[in-house]
Amino acid sequence: MGPMKYTKEITDKLIADYKAGIAVADISAELNVPERSVIAKLSSLGVYVKKSYVNKRGETPVKKSEHIERIAELLQVDEELLESLEKVNKTVLKLIENKLAQSDPKLHYTRQTDHLFADV
Repeated sequence: MGPMKYTKEITDKLIADYKAGIAVADISAELNVPERSVIAKLSSLGVYVKKSYVNKRGETPVKKSEHIERIAELLQVDEELLESLEKVNKTVLKLIENKLAQSDPKLHYTRQTDHLFADV
């Protein structure tokens, strides 16, 4: 089987089906083409929206560097001082960040709003 020829009619239906919420797997099965072909076509048309990655608990994952950045902010130290925390697992980083934020909520709140008053 050669590459799929997407006629205007097929392309219009493809877009309509995708926007109507029909799964890429179902569209590809109907057209008898690989899912990658459907995704590539929708992407080239600027229609395809990549699913955002979520972890097992359904949360958008936070990078270690983001946790370390917030911990540095809570401690009011330069991030580079905490560079070695990159080796710690993410659960521990999250725990440290949460405990620091709870220990002095005013500090956390003011640090978040400092930028609002920087130009005043």
